[in-house]
Amino acid sequence: MPSQWSLLLSDLLKSIEEHTMSYADKVRLRCVCASWRSQLPKLHDHPIGTRLPWLLVPFNDNLDSKGASKFYDPLEKKLYELDHLPEAEEKALFKGSTQGGWVVVAETGDKIYVVNPLTRARFQLPPRSKFPDVRKYRANKHDNEYLIREPHDFNEYYQMDATHLRNYFLPKVVLSPSTCDSTDFIAVAIYGEIGRLAYCRRGDKKWHVLSEEFTYSDVRFHEQVLYAVEFNGRLLAFDFNTNASCPKPKEIEIVAPFPTPLTGQLYLVWCSGGIIMVRRDTDLDDEAYDQDVRISVTLGFNIFKLDSTSDDGKGKWCEVESLGDHVLFLGLNSSTAFSCRDFPGCFKGNQIYCTDDNVSADAKGSGRLFDQGVYSLDEKVFERFPAYVGDTRQVWPAPIWIMPK
Repeated sequence: MPSQWSLLLSDLLKSIEEHTMSYADKVRLRCVCASWRSQLPKLHDHPIGTRLPWLLVPFNDNLDSKGASKFYDPLEKKLYELDHLPEAEEKALFKGSTQGGWVVVAETGDKIYVVNPLTRARFQLPPRSKFPDVRKYRANKHDNEYLIREPHDFNEYYQMDATHLRNYFLPKVVLSPSTCDSTDFIAVAIYGEIGRLAYCRRGDKKWHVLSEEFTYSDVRFHEQVLYAVEFNGRLLAFDFNTNASCPKPKEIEIVAPFPTPLTGQLYLVWCSGGIIMVRRDTDLDDEAYDQDVRISVTLGFNIFKLDSTSDDGKGKWCEVESLGDHVLFLGLNSSTAFSCRDFPGCFKGNQIYCTDDNVSADAKGSGRLFDQGVYSLDEKVFERFPAYVGDTRQVWPAPIWIMPK
């Protein structure tokens, strides 16, 4: 006897399908019975879950023992189990991720490496002790492992412990699009007390100075060109389309700095065929600050598009009010943009999904929530992700966007 579901009128079934917005729900609709599956049009392959970012959430039981890392899908609001990931433990912090599913990890003990959470494949980058600002690394000198050069006078030095250096002197590492698919990928890091740039190629034993300028806020590859923005809005480009034996790429100024530095974190995103800059306006959480915990609270965002049509050949930032049908995923990842037209029914446009990439180490175990969620530019409202993926008593380090592959 056929199931009662199969007796549903075809016109009514098609009407239900037309009003079903989520791609995942469209799949579930076709799984109800063979009759429905035969009456509904075949679904095209959809990139959800393989191309849209998920959160890599490192769960730790009371932060004292190993926990189980999970993926969080912010669109479906679901958690997916992931076998234990040794890299997502208290001794390590996430420093970046790529669209190819790779995560950059920095340990307290000097190591920096790249790992794929699904395949467990990994490879080493030169350690933190091989950055230009380090004169000497002494692994046996607890709390004084590093001898660091003064940023404005390389003849002067000061001591620093490994944990502090890892937490605050290596904000972000990005990788070129050819990561692990090429014998010559490039890694670029923002490093040091004042945010300079260093780079390495696969197989290098040390990091090389890329720019002596300072106060870089974000870097991002597009193809083999690295774009870097300083806190004053100055935009630079470094073309790595050269042979590995050639000198380091020359820096080219695309946008001159604003008269005064911008406050807040700046991000670079490739969107609609061009580069945009996003300013994140934050303030300290007063309640957390009263508890001696420094946690930021997102207040809003400003969007700037690059205008390259000026007569002097220089570009300029022009503020815009809307992203249109695009959504952004910002954080320690290589920030990305997607059009909701490519993902019908998955999300609304003109929104920003962001993680907490400015959390202080003193927040660990405090029970405060990470500053992560989705901001609507239309409604000027920031909705935090659920507490179960943002409670600092159970989750550490801060989650990071990753595109599982």
